[in-house]
Amino acid sequence: MTNWILVRAVALTLGIAMLFSVGCAGRSRPARFYVLSPIASSVAETTNISGFSQKIVIGISPVTLPKYLRKSQIVTRTGSNELHLAEYDRWAGKIEEDIGRVITENLGHILGTDKVVSSASMVPIDLDYTIKIDIIRFDGRLGGDLELFAQWTIFDNQDKALNGIETSHIIEPTAGSSFTDMVAAQSRALYGFSRELADVIKKLTGS
Repeated sequence: MTNWILVRAVALTLGIAMLFSVGCAGRSRPARFYVLSPIASSVAETTNISGFSQKIVIGISPVTLPKYLRKSQIVTRTGSNELHLAEYDRWAGKIEEDIGRVITENLGHILGTDKVVSSASMVPIDLDYTIKIDIIRFDGRLGGDLELFAQWTIFDNQDKALNGIETSHIIEPTAGSSFTDMVAAQSRALYGFSRELADVIKKLTGS
């Protein structure tokens, strides 16, 4: 009888422990989702761009990224050769598509035109220029600096490279230790990159 009581007591204890464990799992920390943002034209530009032809159509090809960045989790660095994938802080969509969208919007704001289109919206249309972008690095330390390193080329409508392979290296302070600060720094870095693209395009078009 004593053994039977002991067995029942152990079983009851295990059952309570399992229920408690399930209850804790059900109250796990919710995931947070982020998107990159373009810099609003009213804030980004203090002078109006004049002389850029509204007839020129520019296409942004699909942006390429290293495999380690093509994750749903936000990637940060904890050391020179060590990465951290955030468990609860994630991209709302594909980061490479988000980057292309933001560059497209930024470039349109800077050049003062609505004739900049991303790969996702490229229905059959005659493009005057196509920009191909290969991002080598787009990460950093929380509370430290965000680093953007990219190689890019501008092609004409005959698929001829007009400027060779350019490189852009931008370092942007995160100004905080949260993932919100990191994503904001990434958005600012993309704006700086977009300005570099715009400067070359204006030279090529004589604007």
